[in-house]
Amino acid sequence: MRRALPSAFLELHIEQGPRLAEAGAALGVVTSIVGVARGQLVVEGHAGHAGTTPMATRDDALVKAAELVLRIRDAARSIDGAVATVGQLEIEPGAANVIPSRVTVEVDARAPDSERCRRLVDMLGLEPTYRSAPAQLAPELQALLREEIESRGLPVVELASGAGHDAGILAAAGVPSAMLFVRSLSGGVSHSPDEHSSEEDVALAVEVLTAALRSLTSR
Repeated sequence: MRRALPSAFLELHIEQGPRLAEAGAALGVVTSIVGVARGQLVVEGHAGHAGTTPMATRDDALVKAAELVLRIRDAARSIDGAVATVGQLEIEPGAANVIPSRVTVEVDARAPDSERCRRLVDMLGLEPTYRSAPAQLAPELQALLREEIESRGLPVVELASGAGHDAGILAAAGVPSAMLFVRSLSGGVSHSPDEHSSEEDVALAVEVLTAALRSLTSR
């Protein structure tokens, strides 16, 4: 038997980035969870001996792949809020003394909404093997978090989350969801011993989240 969905979901998480610290704000209200598209781009070249093939006549797949990585970077920079990462290369034949003949480039592309995701994927010429749709968070719950922050005389920073979170999963399932970020003092490092937020910021985040939950339950 399927259980009834919750009426709302609020999540608190350290910001996995530096934006709150740069803005001098302890807390941030998350507007959306980015969409993700992952896939491979393949670059072809021609294998040759590393010592006997003149530089002028080489068809080096890895050199082409390096140029492709820069184009991927520039494509993401051209779309506000988008990011793209090449975190893995597979080089063939993979020997130190052989010019690469083929490189498979693994791309992770992200953007805050469906339109920007589509534009980025089209610009990259990517055929994703994995997709996660962007999740827009509930405006009324965002407003509630903003009110609680403002009532304490604090600046309100709104930002999209570049990482996936439970709030995105719940929102995709039809549950009104919202997120509160707490400032990272370690450049956004998280899920690591180096993760760090101040005790004051954490206490403030818990206070705001608790007040928002009380407000929800009293409605």
